[in-house]
Amino acid sequence: MILRFLRRLGFLWPPKAIDFRGQIVFQWPASSMEDYDLLVAIEETIRKGLGPIGLVDGHDIGAGEMNVFIHTNDPNAVFEKTMALIQGKYDLKELMVGYRNFEDDNYIPIFPPGLNVFRAS
Repeated sequence: MILRFLRRLGFLWPPKAIDFRGQIVFQWPASSMEDYDLLVAIEETIRKGLGPIGLVDGHDIGAGEMNVFIHTNDPNAVFEKTMALIQGKYDLKELMVGYRNFEDDNYIPIFPPGLNVFRAS
C-alpha cells in the first residue's frame, strides 16, 4: 500500500506495467561541445520535472541537431509540461517538436506552429 502511494506521488516512477505507445522529441540545432552541455542540462530539467506522464528515454546529438526523447501515451500533456519546465530557462527560438507512435515511421509536427515536417536523426 505504501508503494502504491509513493508511486502515485511519482517517487517510484516508472512502474514496470507502463507500456508507452509513442515518443515525443524536442529538437534544437547543435554545432559545438557547449551544445552538448546544454542538451544534458535540458534533459535533466525535463527528467526532474516531468512526473508520471512520460519517461525521458535519453538524448542524442549529431547531424547538426540535438534531441531529447520522451516516451509517453499523452504527447499533448508532455508537450505542455515540458514547455512549462524549459520556457524562460532555455533559448526556444529554434526548438522543434514532433511526435510519433512507435508503429509509425513518420513524426507528426507539433511545434512551432506551421511546422510541416519533423525528422529526428
